[in-house]
Amino acid sequence: MRASRLLSLLLHLQVRGQVTGPELAARLQVSERTVQRDVEALAAAGIPIRSVRGPAGGYSLPGGYRTRLTGLGAAEAQALAFLGLSGAAEALGLSDQLDAAQHKLWAALSGDAREHADRSAQRFHLDPVRWYGSAEPTPALAGVAEAVWLDRRLRLRYAARGGTARERVVDPLGLVLAAGDWYLVARRDGARRTYRISRVLGAQALDEAADRPAGYDLAADWADARSQLESRHELVTVTVLADPAVLPGLHRVVAVAGQHLVDVAATEPVRLEVPFEGLAWAATALLGLGAGIEVLAPASLRERLAAEARAVADRYR
Repeated sequence: MRASRLLSLLLHLQVRGQVTGPELAARLQVSERTVQRDVEALAAAGIPIRSVRGPAGGYSLPGGYRTRLTGLGAAEAQALAFLGLSGAAEALGLSDQLDAAQHKLWAALSGDAREHADRSAQRFHLDPVRWYGSAEPTPALAGVAEAVWLDRRLRLRYAARGGTARERVVDPLGLVLAAGDWYLVARRDGARRTYRISRVLGAQALDEAADRPAGYDLAADWADARSQLESRHELVTVTVLADPAVLPGLHRVVAVAGQHLVDVAATEPVRLEVPFEGLAWAATALLGLGAGIEVLAPASLRERLAAEARAVADRYR
């Protein structure tokens, strides 16, 4: 335990150059007195750590000093897939391993390379979660992730549409975080299936090995599944007159095939012909945009929206 802490302290100094005692104590989750004893132990072992006095003081390493004790453990290597996705790593219980791996990688970089990496981290950030939304509860995520990692067949209790709980035995292939929500890609009866993790009521890894195709490419398979899902609906074309204020909302609700038609930066009302995944969805989505949009065609949809608007007005009269 202490050896691991000493290595973490040394790597942190190597990455940061100079760190205060309170900062080190908070990072290592020990007292400042323990940090002082650890520094003394490292100095006695020949590590050239210097104590710097004053308000901006602390502990530092000479710029040229480098340790080679940066080997990644198995769990840390596993966590490297989530570089830049700390929230996803935390959800899977890998946040500590990811933090340790990042520090080891930083410590292994040369001075110039480390400076460039640090500048990049300070200027670019990846946030995969959608705006104005909280993450769905995923109590079964850890159990699903274990089966995925161990390549074990998985027994799921899944809330199907309509609320019916069904049991499925699947061969898990991978987990995908898409727009803040977790999905399991799996095989069942020889066909690909996707399961929303928030609807998994229970998950049990079985003793049987999962049937995983040789050379399986999760990213390519997910892209294909998403493309099929987005294109399986019969599209209807709707002609609208839209105010500039509602264009970002219109861009989000039209079918993927027509999103390029909506210029969210327009400054004047625009007339557009855009596709929707069915008239029912078009009615629901366009009502949500309020008076900032008018449906011109088809006539059946225009009449449906007018009837809905009258019903809403009567309800609140």
